Amino acid sequence: MARTDDNDDPGYAALPLDLQRRIDNAFDSALSSSRSPPSKRRRLLGQDQAPAPGGFLLDDAPPGGFFREDSPPSGGFLPDEAQPSEDQDDQETVQRHIPLSLIPTALQILDLQADDEDVLSVFRNAASGWNDRSTAHSGDPSDALVSRKDWRAVCAALLDPGLAGDDDVDIGGDQDPPSGSEADVSLGEELSDSGEEYMQSVSSVSDGFGDDSDDEYREGGFLPAKDAKGKAISKVAPSSHKSRRGRGRKRSISYEDGDEEDARQHGLSARQKKECRATFALFFPDVPDASLDAQRIRIKDITRVAALLKEKISAEETVEMLDAFSTAADRSMGLADFERMMVAAKLA
Repeated sequence: MARTDDNDDPGYAALPLDLQRRIDNAFDSALSSSRSPPSKRRRLLGQDQAPAPGGFLLDDAPPGGFFREDSPPSGGFLPDEAQPSEDQDDQETVQRHIPLSLIPTALQILDLQADDEDVLSVFRNAASGWNDRSTAHSGDPSDALVSRKDWRAVCAALLDPGLAGDDDVDIGGDQDPPSGSEADVSLGEELSDSGEEYMQSVSSVSDGFGDDSDDEYREGGFLPAKDAKGKAISKVAPSSHKSRRGRGRKRSISYEDGDEEDARQHGLSARQKKECRATFALFFPDVPDASLDAQRIRIKDITRVAALLKEKISAEETVEMLDAFSTAADRSMGLADFERMMVAAKLA
């Protein structure tokens, strides 16, 4: 049965109860299906080996053998009685976590694509926090554990009834027209398609910030990271537990120095739009500049960028990050949302 607590993802808590049960039942069913078959096979093997010696004479011959069986294990029952408590602890751990190797099975039970690499990469990243403990003995990365909390958060994003089924919208599909004027958009289109020039543009943005702004980035969830060449790249970092925002509170984000009012009344300057567009393009390195307006940042995009930057972000933190600035029902972030986020973080 579905059971929620205060630490659950807001998206999961907002789901209908029957959908919550489906998500939890898939989690439990995948675990039970992996545990039951091996025990049955062992019993069958034991039954096949017993009658193998075959003779009824052997059954009649060992009448006195029961004394030998009773005497040796007389003191051996004490360690056997101590093990149920350990088994119960193991079962509780298994119920709170699921091996990464069983995630495709659980997705299939939910009638979701079991081999979607984007979704699986989210779970791999979420399981990274448990790698040290779960793979300490086996050394097998597939034994890494995914918490039930992260499972709920990802499935809530995939099965949210508010989604219009546009997670897989192709480039060039039906999308809202760009909110900026054509003159502002043309300035962004003058950027070169090469990734190197995009990196240089973002580097010039981050170089203009002083030490005073670094603390603001950490408090608001934004940190400056560096790529392999040492160029600064601004990225979104997960918010702390104290500053998490629910789905219904994403409109209450505070902006300092009247940035929100300036953006609404006067719009972004040409320089701000240019810098925001260049940073937005880093999430879509294979998409031409003319198609950027149709792109939306989703969970898989943040997970992919976090993996490239070798940053560990849980699935719940990824969802909360999009909740904070997304104005879409599917919690994706378009260019306009991204511009608003950049202004709020003093990155543009």
